[in-house]
Amino acid sequence: MEKDFFELYEMKPNLALEIGHNSIADWIIEVYDKRGKEAGNYGKPVVSVQYCTREVAFAKAYVELSEYFSEKFGGY
Repeated sequence: MEKDFFELYEMKPNLALEIGHNSIADWIIEVYDKRGKEAGNYGKPVVSVQYCTREVAFAKAYVELSEYFSEKFGGY
């Protein structure tokens, strides 16, 4: 599922991606839309997923990102 997520992510320019994990916390995946925003200050993420299993976190992030593309761009 990670590959599918990254392929979808790469389809649109001006996105920023943050992925985090440690042995205590869950996987965290956040995607920001940088269009019209100051560098490093992108506001709230357009995708924000937190889950204990990497595969599920990427699957949920894929769904949220595809829904965002559908809402903002009429599809992907």
